[in-house]
Amino acid sequence: MLFSHAVSLSVASVAFAALPTPISVATAKTYLSELTVEIPSNSPLYSRSLFPTWDTVSGACDTRETVLKRDGTNVITDSSCRAISGNWISPYDDVATTLASDLDIDHVIPLKEAWISGARFWTTAQREAFANDLTRPQLVAVTDK
Repeated sequence: MLFSHAVSLSVASVAFAALPTPISVATAKTYLSELTVEIPSNSPLYSRSLFPTWDTVSGACDTRETVLKRDGTNVITDSSCRAISGNWISPYDDVATTLASDLDIDHVIPLKEAWISGARFWTTAQREAFANDLTRPQLVAVTDK
């Protein structure tokens, strides 16, 4: 009981950042109508390296740093755009942290799931665009534990 009370106090002291707005129902229906259903397959074998990540977004800021700034509050970056301080709350487990090194950038649709669902037929450029997608709520900063 005391532990859960302490956790709620630490989480309450940090504000949640706004995540990307989900697409409209009409847009989702359009996207769904354009899907081709594939038989799941891991052949050829999935490799994380087939999805290039952390493209430069602006200046020295890459996709990871952009997500950290978007998902955190009071985020301060150095001249290389590396987050040196800020406040984050992982939306999966409500764990609060002030250390960017405690966070991973999660692909809400795991890259391996995309691969076995058809991304194995995409070009490298298409897989890179998917892995770095800031337009849809696909990337989120979460605790790495």
